[in-house]
Amino acid sequence: MKHTEVAAAIIRKEDKMIYKRKMSIKRFLLIVFALLMTSHIQAQNILEGVVRDEESGEVLPFAHIYCQDRLATMSNSQGEFALVAKPSDVIRVTFLGHKSISVVARELPKVVMLKTSVQYLPEVVVLPASNLIKDVTRKTANALKKWRDERSIFFFRQSTFVDDTQRNMMEAFFDARCALTASNFKLFTGRIAEGGDVFYAADLYKVSQIWLLKKDKNKPSYIKTIVPLDLHFDDYYETSLRKMEYDGQALYEIHFSSNNKAPFEKIVTGTLYVDAEQLLPVKMQGKIKNLTIVHYSVEGSLFGEELPLNISFDVSFSIERNFPEVMSVIINSKYKDKNHDYRFLSLLYNMGCKNLDTQMKSYYITDLRKQIKKRGFNKDFWNRHETLKRTDLEKTLNDLQAEEN
Repeated sequence: MKHTEVAAAIIRKEDKMIYKRKMSIKRFLLIVFALLMTSHIQAQNILEGVVRDEESGEVLPFAHIYCQDRLATMSNSQGEFALVAKPSDVIRVTFLGHKSISVVARELPKVVMLKTSVQYLPEVVVLPASNLIKDVTRKTANALKKWRDERSIFFFRQSTFVDDTQRNMMEAFFDARCALTASNFKLFTGRIAEGGDVFYAADLYKVSQIWLLKKDKNKPSYIKTIVPLDLHFDDYYETSLRKMEYDGQALYEIHFSSNNKAPFEKIVTGTLYVDAEQLLPVKMQGKIKNLTIVHYSVEGSLFGEELPLNISFDVSFSIERNFPEVMSVIINSKYKDKNHDYRFLSLLYNMGCKNLDTQMKSYYITDLRKQIKKRGFNKDFWNRHETLKRTDLEKTLNDLQAEEN
C-alpha cells in the first residue's frame, strides 16, 4: 500500500472516531436536556381548586390567590382557580371578611374553605368620621403625588351576557398606571371570542377606572363624578364609621351614602375600607349612580339610544409600597332595552411589573375591540400566558375562537 493510501486510511479512521465522539456528546447533551426538562416539569405543578365559604359552602368568586407573596391569580366567577407553582411555594388565599389561609403548594386542598373572620371593635377614643375622612383624603393625595406614574401589567377579561346567556368574551393584557386607579391603558395584545351575532360594547374596560379622589390632574377627563375622598365630602354624602379587625389587620369601615343634594349627578357610593395605621384605602365596594350608556342596535351605526346603566364595583388595593396600588377591579354592569337584558362582567387584575414579552410593544387604546382585531391573534403568546381559569361557558367560547384562528 502506498504511503498516501495509508495516510488517507488513517485520516478516515480518525474522522470516524471524531464523528463518533461528537455523536456521543450530542446524545449525552440530549439526555441531560431531557432530564432537566423532566425535573423542571416535575418541579412546576398545576394547582386547581375552588374557594368556598366554610359555613355556607357557597363559592367565593374573585378571591385573591398569592404565590410567594405575589398575586398569582384570582378565582373566577364560580370560585374556581388554577395556577402553576413549585411544591414548596407558599400559597395564600384571601377574601374580604374571611380569614386567609397560607399553605405550601403540595398541601393545598382541592376545596379551599375560608372561615368568616370580622370583628368590630369598640372605640376607646371616638374619632369623628369627618376628621378621619379628611385625613385619609390628604394621605391618599400625598401618596399619589409621589407614585402617580407608577405602572404595572394588568390582565383583563370581560364577558357579555344577553338575557343571561353568555355571548362573547374579551381578554387583553395592558400596561397601565396603578396608583389609586388603573388608568392610561396601553394594549399589549388581546383576543375576542364571540358565540353569536350580538351587540358588543367595545370600550367598557374604561369603567374599570374607578376614581375615588377629587381634584387631580391625573383624573380621566371623561369622568365627572362626585367621589368620596373629597375635603368637602359632606356636601354630598351621609357617612357612618366603624372600626374592625380583619385577619389581624385593624381597618376603618366608612360607609358613604348620597344625601340627595345632587340627585342627578353621577356619584360614587358604597363602603371604603381604610388601613387604621397608614390611613390609606385597601378596598372599596360600591355603585356609581346616574350613569347612562348609548346602545347601538347595529354595530357601526351612527345613532344610538341612551339608556340607564347600573354599575356595581369592587376595587382592592395593596399598600405594601406605601401607596394604594390597584390589585383588582371587578365590575358588574347592567342595562336593558325594549327587547333584551344586557350584562357585562369584567375583571382587571395586577400581574406585577414584570415584562410579558421583550419583543412586544404596547399601544395606547382608541377602540379596544378594533385594535385587538387589527393586531390579530397571537396563539404562541396566549399559550405562554394563560392566566385565569375559565368557566365552562368561557371554555366553549375560547374553543370556538381557537378554531376560527
